[in-house]
Amino acid sequence: MKERTWLLFLRHIWIVPGFYSLAAFILAMIVIWIDISHYETVKKIVPNRLLTSTELTKTILGSIAGSLLTMTSITFSTLMVVLTTYSGQFSPRILQNFIQDKVTLRVLGVFMGGFVYSMFSLLFIREVNNDDPVISAAVGVFIAFICLAYFAHFLQHVANSIQVTKLINRLADDAVKLVEKNETSGMRVKTRPELPDTAPAMLLAENKGYLQLYEVNKLLETARRHKCVIELTLPIGSFVTKKTPLGKVYKIENGYEDIRKYIKIGDDRTIAQDLEFAIQKMSEITLRALAPGANDPNTAIDGIRHIGMALDEASRLDGKYIIYKDRETVQLIIPQRPFEEILYETLYEICYSGRDRVSVLLAVFEALEMISDGNTPSIKAKVRNFGEYVRAKVEEDILNETDRRKITERFMQL
Repeated sequence: MKERTWLLFLRHIWIVPGFYSLAAFILAMIVIWIDISHYETVKKIVPNRLLTSTELTKTILGSIAGSLLTMTSITFSTLMVVLTTYSGQFSPRILQNFIQDKVTLRVLGVFMGGFVYSMFSLLFIREVNNDDPVISAAVGVFIAFICLAYFAHFLQHVANSIQVTKLINRLADDAVKLVEKNETSGMRVKTRPELPDTAPAMLLAENKGYLQLYEVNKLLETARRHKCVIELTLPIGSFVTKKTPLGKVYKIENGYEDIRKYIKIGDDRTIAQDLEFAIQKMSEITLRALAPGANDPNTAIDGIRHIGMALDEASRLDGKYIIYKDRETVQLIIPQRPFEEILYETLYEICYSGRDRVSVLLAVFEALEMISDGNTPSIKAKVRNFGEYVRAKVEEDILNETDRRKITERFMQL
């Protein structure tokens, strides 16, 4: 349920600013109610310097509303510049990272909330007796200072966000967190478990897009309730059409329930459960750095090292299937991409683009060594097989003898 709620926030970025605006509206109602109904009590508690006349309050709130609207416009303009930078220099897939960033949403929410408070306070201030001082202006000034502090924080955040090294580091952290979250989910096996010898009920997607989310708990509850076995046929991140089979349901009892409502399909891939996509973002930044127009091998090397760290963590999730059991009975089967496929899909384009750059190839071998070191024999074998693939990509007619010798030495260390 938390993951579905998170996906909802990803699709509708207005939710957080809308929540702040609603809170500001409620605050304006409370402050005006205090000014109207509890003036005498407020006068005894609040210092006189924080109380202003109705006319001065209108002037202050009007100025605050105009200023906040200007700051909001500047913030949106800054957002457009950053989004252009992200799309042009890094990758279009990175846009959602900044748009859905907590700091960005909070800043927009605070600015919109301050504007809403000022406008509604101006709207209802006419109900206050003109001879009675009010605290609405003091609250508005306090909110304006909060907005100013958030604006300064936002500028610093933007300056940090466009630094490619920090962006790569954040993407690597996202991938590691996803591995840690998925590591305790189910049991990973290399072979498909035996299933009931009955004709299964086939489920078609009936929609197009990418598989974003499997609600595992809901699927398990359904399997227990109907005493059936649910086998999903595609891993997270796969593209489906209306005719694509999503899963099979075996040994149906106690009626039948459509499980497609527990499978989320959307227009874009997300990192809610898609580990390959989380690592792919770093790969795309690395490829942009290797492009002839960019020619930034140092950024590419940094990206490859972080990819190696993320793949090292992802190797703990190796297996073709994730199974969930109730005692000894298999109830849910979810396919996943094995480690060798993730390794290939992540690095093969980088190896092709950097096949004539010894520094890039050495960084790839460094990443492979990072994965292989201290890992299981199965993972070591897969890494060495990929190392042979990388070695075969070397441009023999471009690299000199010294470069080839260094690459061979790094390969032999795998």
